[in-house]
Amino acid sequence: MTMILLWLLFLPFCLINLSINTVLVTSLCVGNQQSLLLQMKKNLIFKSTKSQKLVHWNQSDDCCEWYGVTCNNKGHVITLDLSNEFISGQLQSSLFNLKHLENLNLAYNEFHSEIHSEFQNLNNLKYLNLSNAGFQGKLPNSISDLTQLVHLDLSFNNFTGPLPSFNRSKSLKVLSLNHNNFKGLVPSTHFEGLINLMSIDLGDNSLEGNFPSSLFRLQSLQILMLYYNKFDGHLEEIPNASLSLLEMVDLSGNNFEGPIPLSIFKLKRLLLLQLSKNKFNGTIQLDVIGRLQNLSTLDLAHNNLFVDASIRHEHEASSFPNLKRLWLASCNLSAFPEFLKYKSSMQFLDLSSNHISGPIPNWIWSFDYMVILNVSYNFLTDFEGPIHNLSSNLLKLDLHSNKLKGHAPTSFKNAIYLDYSSNRFNSINFTEIGGHTPFLYFLSLSNNSFNGRIHESFCNISGLRALDLSHNSFNGSIPICLTRMSSTLRLLDLGGNQLNGYVSDTFSTSCSLRFLDLSGNHLRGTIPKSLANCKHLQVLDLGKNQLTDGFPCFLNNISSLKVMVLRTNKLHGNIECPNNIGPWETLQIVDLAANNFSGILPAKLLQSWQALMIDEDKGGKFGHLYFNLYDDFNPLNFMAAIVDLNIELQMKLAKLNAAEPPFLIDHIVSHIFEEGVGLRSYEDSVTIVNKGHQLNLVKILIAFTSLDLSSNHFEGPIPEELMSLTALHALNLSQNGFSGRIPSSLGNLKHLESLDLSVNSLSGEIPIEVARLSFLSVVNLSCNDLVGRIPTGTQIQSFEADSFKDNEGLCGPPLTQNCSSEKRLSQEAYETAYSDDGSSVDWNFLSVELGLTFGLGIFILPLIYLKRWRIWYWKKVDDMLCRIVPQLGFVYENRRGEKHRILRRKK
Repeated sequence: MTMILLWLLFLPFCLINLSINTVLVTSLCVGNQQSLLLQMKKNLIFKSTKSQKLVHWNQSDDCCEWYGVTCNNKGHVITLDLSNEFISGQLQSSLFNLKHLENLNLAYNEFHSEIHSEFQNLNNLKYLNLSNAGFQGKLPNSISDLTQLVHLDLSFNNFTGPLPSFNRSKSLKVLSLNHNNFKGLVPSTHFEGLINLMSIDLGDNSLEGNFPSSLFRLQSLQILMLYYNKFDGHLEEIPNASLSLLEMVDLSGNNFEGPIPLSIFKLKRLLLLQLSKNKFNGTIQLDVIGRLQNLSTLDLAHNNLFVDASIRHEHEASSFPNLKRLWLASCNLSAFPEFLKYKSSMQFLDLSSNHISGPIPNWIWSFDYMVILNVSYNFLTDFEGPIHNLSSNLLKLDLHSNKLKGHAPTSFKNAIYLDYSSNRFNSINFTEIGGHTPFLYFLSLSNNSFNGRIHESFCNISGLRALDLSHNSFNGSIPICLTRMSSTLRLLDLGGNQLNGYVSDTFSTSCSLRFLDLSGNHLRGTIPKSLANCKHLQVLDLGKNQLTDGFPCFLNNISSLKVMVLRTNKLHGNIECPNNIGPWETLQIVDLAANNFSGILPAKLLQSWQALMIDEDKGGKFGHLYFNLYDDFNPLNFMAAIVDLNIELQMKLAKLNAAEPPFLIDHIVSHIFEEGVGLRSYEDSVTIVNKGHQLNLVKILIAFTSLDLSSNHFEGPIPEELMSLTALHALNLSQNGFSGRIPSSLGNLKHLESLDLSVNSLSGEIPIEVARLSFLSVVNLSCNDLVGRIPTGTQIQSFEADSFKDNEGLCGPPLTQNCSSEKRLSQEAYETAYSDDGSSVDWNFLSVELGLTFGLGIFILPLIYLKRWRIWYWKKVDDMLCRIVPQLGFVYENRRGEKHRILRRKK
């Protein structure tokens, strides 16, 4: 009883003590830590409306309880997670006074600044994540002074310059520097001594030189990612490959050459091997690789390899027991690998760009987990057996560029991407494809033999983003529902058909089109005014139709327009836009040829084409013109959303991939989408006329620029403002009424490759500045009124004579007419001879006649009027004849006391 009373007596004190200890443990934010955090928040620029952490920090709460903040038991901040806070600007010094910080995550922000030099003060950091944060500039070498770092992620930024050395970071296990702009060589010493390094990702940079061989000697390394750099040379054999811990190796997208080291195929733990897009050569036996029991992903595509896919019959079922993803594009295959029939777990198969002929085997459709199949660019002719009523789970099917004929398959209820282009298909079940493929976002039937009217069932595919029906024989009018679908469509290509009628003026007010091609049809009427709603349009091609309208000034609010092709229509009038203030600043290809446009070229319009003024030599940067078919695309989220549409497929794939590490799955999904699966970036194509030939730009380079105003009725001088379009690669002003001189400032167009000024009324000489354009490969100045010598000592003389024909005043090579003194016409002589008032005297023309007359007068007149000059002259003539022709027989006789020499008379 006494013990019970004692416990009851001391119990309140125990509870009080326990509560005090609890308070001390859970509310220990040291004062200076809170003030440092509040000071940092005050100086940071972030979007408070989107913030989930910083916006809740305040003085009244314990800082250890703030979102994104973790403290140790002494009240010091050891973890700070400010990811996805939409922070911009510079980091503040107060952050670097948190001396006890061990974990710092600033990923997914918008700093757009250089990395702070004071990072080295955080010498207790073990985890640092600055990925996707907008950092730029040179990465300081002091980053390697953080010797306690275990995990460093600087991926998806814009760090530049050489890669710093990390050989002092002995504790480092994970190093991610991928998707930056690091350049230069990578000495092997940069990674020596990193005995704990397990994962290194340097992918998608500009690193060059030989492979840093020290990486193969790191005994703890499991993940090696060097994809999409500029590494070259031969790969060394891997020492002790059979003992290596390597599980993932991605060297794709470099310039490695020579044979693939056989030791790579002895990495027993290997899950993923990607060597695509290099210059590896030699023969690879899949029978050898098939012994890797854990290999789930193999990519040998796009090298100079000859892959022998034959596997001995007794090994076919046992080889590649875990293979799920196989890329063998461009591997010189001549048949479908037979061993694949036994790989029921296949998910992704790419056999494109090979020499496979004959039918597509029926077993290819029997895989329960197959979601991506690409057999494009082969010589496939038909299908083996019926392919109706398939239960296939295919998300992507790419059959383009084969010789497939007949009926195109449509039994793919889960399809999101179908490409049947460039085959010989002539029929398809439009109702089925419109009603039974609800998730389809990309469909291409281009360059086949389809005919008849365009079926309105296409409009039933609510998620459709790209529809390409070009280069078939579709006729009739364009369904109105297609123009109304412009709120979801990003690409609509109906070019090269036999469509007629009018283009419906029903483009949605929320039009999302990026690419519209209606060229090469028989469309008539006017250009729809509702096209002005398509404010994201980049490519507009209405060429080769029968449209009758004026110049579409109403499109000048489309600031994104890069390509405008209106050639070969019946458009008319001048091209000057009233109240023209800076339209079409991004235009790079303008083609108005073969219309009835007239008047002078408006200076204000030319001055607004700012993209054509970019100077590449002064830092102007160009790249491919492309666009996403979905906005704000995230491949992982997109893939998850698609798979969610089919719960059964999701469960199957989850079960199949459960044993694989998440990093591998993420890497594979990203790789798949880069290759054009799911939402790919569509590379625009357009047909223009360049260098006298029709040119189909399958990939429009922003670096390619063109202006074609030929075959119209433009007049007046070539404006000086045109000479400020210094980025032009092709300029065609032929078959118009331009007059006056060729501006010498045409020499400003230093990137010009093609120049056509033929069939105009241009006069004067060819400026020497034009002849010095070093990239010119095509020139046509024929059928003008040009005069003078063709500039000598330049490459312009290497062109054919036809480039200068029908200019009567031109002379010199390559023309046969020489510039001799009696034929040469200078520019001043030309202008004087053909001047309007006729009052001027052409002194160059008269100089020879006046000189001859004046010279003869000085010599002959004295002979006529002075006897002494006559006697002297004839004496000299006689002496000369006597010496030259002694046979003449001269004799002397006396006349009036003077002696004369005369010819002897015949007796």
